[in-house]
Amino acid sequence: MGYLHNSFSARLSRLTRGFLFIPLALAIAGGCLGIVTNVVDGPAQMVADVPLLAFLDIDADGARSVLSTIAGAMMSVISLVYSLTLVVFTLAAGNIGPRLLETFANNRVNQITIGLLGATFLYSLITLYQIDGESAPRVSVAIAIFMATTSMFWLIYFVNDVAGRIMVDNEIGRIQKSLRKAIDTHLADDPRESDDDEKAIPSGTGTPMRTHRSGYITAITADNIAKMAEREDVFVEVLVKPGHFVIDQQPIAKVYGALKTPETFEKELDESIITDYARAPEGDLQFSVHLSVEIALRALSPGVNDSYTAISAIDHLSASLSRILRRGAPSPLITDKDDKPRVWLEVLRLSDILTAALNPLRQNACGNTLVTLRLINAIGRMGLVSKEAHRPMLRNHLFRITQDSNRLTRSVADRQTLARAVRAARSNFKDYVLDTEDKSKTKPDSEKPAQEKAGKAKSAKTKKSK
Repeated sequence: MGYLHNSFSARLSRLTRGFLFIPLALAIAGGCLGIVTNVVDGPAQMVADVPLLAFLDIDADGARSVLSTIAGAMMSVISLVYSLTLVVFTLAAGNIGPRLLETFANNRVNQITIGLLGATFLYSLITLYQIDGESAPRVSVAIAIFMATTSMFWLIYFVNDVAGRIMVDNEIGRIQKSLRKAIDTHLADDPRESDDDEKAIPSGTGTPMRTHRSGYITAITADNIAKMAEREDVFVEVLVKPGHFVIDQQPIAKVYGALKTPETFEKELDESIITDYARAPEGDLQFSVHLSVEIALRALSPGVNDSYTAISAIDHLSASLSRILRRGAPSPLITDKDDKPRVWLEVLRLSDILTAALNPLRQNACGNTLVTLRLINAIGRMGLVSKEAHRPMLRNHLFRITQDSNRLTRSVADRQTLARAVRAARSNFKDYVLDTEDKSKTKPDSEKPAQEKAGKAKSAKTKKSK
């Protein structure tokens, strides 16, 4: 299924977000390594007699000095890394978009950097504590030096990554790369949507199932719901999807069929739908779409007025949307092992994705000829790779852009330029005629403007008098 196949993967993805789990796990691993190396260090004292390993020959005072230096340096660097990360967060929230903080906090480079520095600190501290008498933990000191060296090189990589992430074009590219990966993951193995899928929904009202929580839906474990439906021999129509906000006692599904224990089924169904305080990119394809749209809208605001950032967001977004247009939406129907329909869960509605992406861009870009031209070109590019069944939706968005541009663009030359761009984009949809345009060409008298009717009536009256 498209969103998440089981509750374990959903909760694991939720657990690894932020600066808690991965940094803490790496730090604990470093502390455990310090205990283990101290145990094996005793039999390894003879390695210093090997000529190639003479660099391991160190006394207790030297070991204390090296380990204390590493531990102190790691603690100082950890504080600097946290400070630098917070500065980047502030810049991203102010210049790019506040919702990008979610992607910054989930960045594995940031998480591993803090975890590696914490692991080196705990390892050095525990090893320093275990030095007893005159014997020096030679292997432990060598491992501490290796971890400190690795931390230094990783810190350089961290600074390079941070420097790249504050560049808005790079961040737009990362967001869309993540979106394209999610599209490929969620839609690759699912059967494609069919016109007959909706016929599988049983007739009748169904029994509503309600949630007992409030928040944004971040994931739906479709396989669990399918197993529940097969166990009870019922059909479940899920009414919500990731990205929706639900409130306590809101209906989230309808069940068609007799339930043995409705309360238990409702509780299990509620647990299969995971909620959180904020939206998350895992399973919610529109989240990444909204991130790019937000960057473009912020760039088009009067206070920023950065048309080229908006153009970059439009270009990358068109590449992601084209993958959905080329493949098509997955089937919302889930069947059991006997191919019997069990669950209706609308993974993705293509019209909703296009509306969420193109409508805000059109509404804010019209009047800006440079950005509007790029939006028209992007729709034309998507039309080149789109399935034939999806091209009328793209043409409809072109028609809306034409209407808004004619109304908001004052320059005649700019209107002519936009008209040429629209004609070039429409050439990709030449086999399709928009319903709105057809109606405008063949309007009956009852739908024509009042002025035209009045003119015809006046002409007829004049002829009659003659």
